[in-house]
Amino acid sequence: MLILSENDLRSVLNYKNVLKALESGFVAYKRKGKFPIRTAIDSEENKTTVLFMPSSFLDKSGVKIVSLCENNPPNRLPYTRGIYVLASLKDGAPLCIMNGTYLTHIRTAVTSLLASKYLAKKDPKTLGIIGTGKVGTMACEAHLSHFGIEKIYAFDKLDYSLNSFAQRVTVGNNPNIFLCKDGNEVVSKSDIFITATTSNIPIFNSRSVKEGTHINGIGSYKKTMQEIPEGLVLRAKVFVDTLEGATSEPGDIVIPLQNGLVNKEDIMEISDVILKRISREDTDITFFKSVGFSLEDIITAELAYNESKKNGIGIEVDI
Repeated sequence: MLILSENDLRSVLNYKNVLKALESGFVAYKRKGKFPIRTAIDSEENKTTVLFMPSSFLDKSGVKIVSLCENNPPNRLPYTRGIYVLASLKDGAPLCIMNGTYLTHIRTAVTSLLASKYLAKKDPKTLGIIGTGKVGTMACEAHLSHFGIEKIYAFDKLDYSLNSFAQRVTVGNNPNIFLCKDGNEVVSKSDIFITATTSNIPIFNSRSVKEGTHINGIGSYKKTMQEIPEGLVLRAKVFVDTLEGATSEPGDIVIPLQNGLVNKEDIMEISDVILKRISREDTDITFFKSVGFSLEDIITAELAYNESKKNGIGIEVDI
């Protein structure tokens, strides 16, 4: 069995090859895989959620175990920690155990890029980020790898994270980076903006969002979390990675549904956007909510495994 560390994953995964793999995976997954809704175990006293995310795709199966620790960022510890186990469906052999933290970061970042590729207006020049932690920074880098972004507007309530953001962005053609006083300043200046927080209350006012903007919500994952104001959901065309997950877990979608502000029938999966090549008007506001989908994990994990085997990367062990 192969063991892959974070450094191993960094050597075989990049924003471009993960984008290509995820794009193909979203097109094929309804015909070629099984993706049960994830199981969550909450520890209220520790402010930690552990997620178990199983899936199968083609001839592989896998499960990610990932811990989300709310107390970690203020102590400068990783919010997300996890592992991924990949196995063969042909003979049941365990194939690989890999770092699930970096896997989660890059697949989340690139899923947001995939949505922007299909839903953002043509040739966006300004990018916004609210929540400049690891996944938010990588989501920005993913967009810089694909679009000709000239300016980035950033905000985070943690000063150390915001002040170090520019130094942590290492991909792209040196865009101008502006540190903002709040979320409203970010969204008012951005063609595309990303929210990557675990806030329980909306982090900007919907009136600050200009026509033609595309929004990627990649932070909230519980019913009690709500980064996105309901007024924005009312104004926008809404898209998700998976209807089953997005309409049952994150407050960004669940709360507007419960309040009758949006109908489930009006929400479209990103796979349908790719397949049907759905167009948008220049004035449309588009909102993509990613709650995290096990398809994204197994596609990225298999890519990492195949590339590592091909290039002799990782450590083989006999268990």
